[in-house]
Amino acid sequence: MQIIARIVNKEIFDRDVTREMACGGTAVQALKRLVDRCLLLVKAGQMGINVSDEEFDIALMEILDEEEPFGLPPGFLQQMDALEMETLIRRNIIIRKYVSTLYPDDHPIAEDKLKELYDEQIQNFCSEEMVRCSHIFIKGENALQRITEIHSRIKNPQDFANECRSCSDCPSNRCCGDLGYFPRGKLFPEIDKVAFQLKLHEISMPFKSPEGYHILLLTDRKCKTPIPFERIKSSLATNIRQMEREYFLMKHLGDLYNEFKHQIVIFDDALK
Repeated sequence: MQIIARIVNKEIFDRDVTREMACGGTAVQALKRLVDRCLLLVKAGQMGINVSDEEFDIALMEILDEEEPFGLPPGFLQQMDALEMETLIRRNIIIRKYVSTLYPDDHPIAEDKLKELYDEQIQNFCSEEMVRCSHIFIKGENALQRITEIHSRIKNPQDFANECRSCSDCPSNRCCGDLGYFPRGKLFPEIDKVAFQLKLHEISMPFKSPEGYHILLLTDRKCKTPIPFERIKSSLATNIRQMEREYFLMKHLGDLYNEFKHQIVIFDDALK
């Protein structure tokens, strides 16, 4: 293994950079993340932070259940030996515990601050507009001819229901073609384009999607409405803590780079 960098008493090897690059970014960006972690580990070591067997066992079980352990693509875990995996797990726990001493997970956020942010950005805290439609679906040979003929026989919602039960190729014909409520983006764009322009109880003209031909009947609409503050304040506080923690950590790392600037050694041409 080739040594890429030495951070105080921690060493970064070429295999570390290769593995970190699998999480995204260039070699330089991967190395920066590794240096950041080494600096946090050095400070955690100075504080005497360590990992208990119970903490390690819990973290190990969590890692084994994750689809992308350590943020790595599936399969990378199998490429590590037991010691390498244990080292990564223990380091992750130590860094998490150290960051918690800087910015606790339960750091209080004043409710008036939450309410102020909620009021300022209320447009971002709204439920999605949703519609409820029924459809008649025709596929296969002569689908356009068939659905055109069906549409010519429909004059009102009751006609629609009758034609749906007898003619629609979708299993939803048993419940008058009900598609339930859906927001934009859940179904085909062709369906969204028609559904969200219909008026209540209006019946569409026949149109095509990648699966076949449809006729829609709009049966209900839920307009975009603000989510009440009481329902969202807990998740809002969590988001604020996360943003504040990231900002605090970025500033703290800047201080660590200054503190240890003479003990951060990146070997020339190491990444070439």
